[in-house]
Amino acid sequence: MKRIRVRGWWLLTGLAALVMAVPWPDWFVAYVYSRGVYPHVQRAVTTLSNATPWAVMDAMLLGSAGYLLWRLVRFVARIRERGMTSALWELGRRLVRTTACLVLVFVALWGLNYRRTPLEESLRSSNNGTVSVVTADDVRMLAAAAIHESAQTRPSERGNGVDDFQQVAERLAEPFQRALEQLNMPRISITGRPKISHILTPFFTAAGITGMVNPFALESIVHPDLLPFERPMVLAHEWAHLAGFADEADASAVAWLACVLGGADLAYSAHLFVVLESAAALPPSVWQSLRTSLSPGMVSDIQALAGRLALQQPAVRERAFAVYDGYLRTNRVPDGVRSYARVLRVLVAMRDNTQNPRPIDDGPPLAE
Repeated sequence: MKRIRVRGWWLLTGLAALVMAVPWPDWFVAYVYSRGVYPHVQRAVTTLSNATPWAVMDAMLLGSAGYLLWRLVRFVARIRERGMTSALWELGRRLVRTTACLVLVFVALWGLNYRRTPLEESLRSSNNGTVSVVTADDVRMLAAAAIHESAQTRPSERGNGVDDFQQVAERLAEPFQRALEQLNMPRISITGRPKISHILTPFFTAAGITGMVNPFALESIVHPDLLPFERPMVLAHEWAHLAGFADEADASAVAWLACVLGGADLAYSAHLFVVLESAAALPPSVWQSLRTSLSPGMVSDIQALAGRLALQQPAVRERAFAVYDGYLRTNRVPDGVRSYARVLRVLVAMRDNTQNPRPIDDGPPLAE
């Protein structure tokens, strides 16, 4: 029987492997891609995805399911026509080709941002190239400052429909742009419309995920059940991804700066985030000494957050983060999901850079 051809599968696969493996020069990523190509791509793609009130991700997931079903039907037909071996060989080549195409699109639209110089390294770079050690005392000072500021910024009343994501987005837009300017980065042309994924939300709840950026449509997807004090930081985090900060610690640090530059309730979201991150990073004895200074309002908010997170399913969360860890490591993030915890190091670098300003160019780990 005539052999079935799958055109270009080996060429596309080799090209995708090369793109992922090549050590892209820092100057190319920083100036050609991140500051040159990517802002234009982001503006065009996010403008299109913002035009839909529904998450493009849902349409993509349904389309992917339809494609796989169609390939399964064709696979069964090929078995009847040519036998199992030939059918498997054809199916494998087609799926490999499809995966290679997705990898190439991913890298071009957003993935190359993973190769950017980490924000901490940019902030801490000095004439002699030395990097300061971040100590537990640095984090304690961050936490103490956040606790103090939270008492000044926590709203006395919540709810009443004033904290929905769209209103948060409207109020966050300008401070987010100012945060980028302070980091010597170009303003983002268009921010992502906050969207809800009806397909992924149950999974987000079970896995404890608060939001994500769709790298193929450059859209911001958020969990609809987040508490009011969570929403500013989560949305700003996803916008930081849209701005090209692919690293999770960098995105959280940019989000923190944007919220601090905003109104009181936006700033409170940032301060509470720092308190929670510090609680996980500091030695227990140090955290206990700080815990007594928490305001009753912050304690109440932390308890409410614990109640929302009680809906998590540990097995789902563990598996989801294991998969994401592999994804991050594939994209040259050596510490995988542990990169989230690096945000405190970036915030300390931001503090030091503010005290000793210098242009931003593109110790031991803290206890966990």
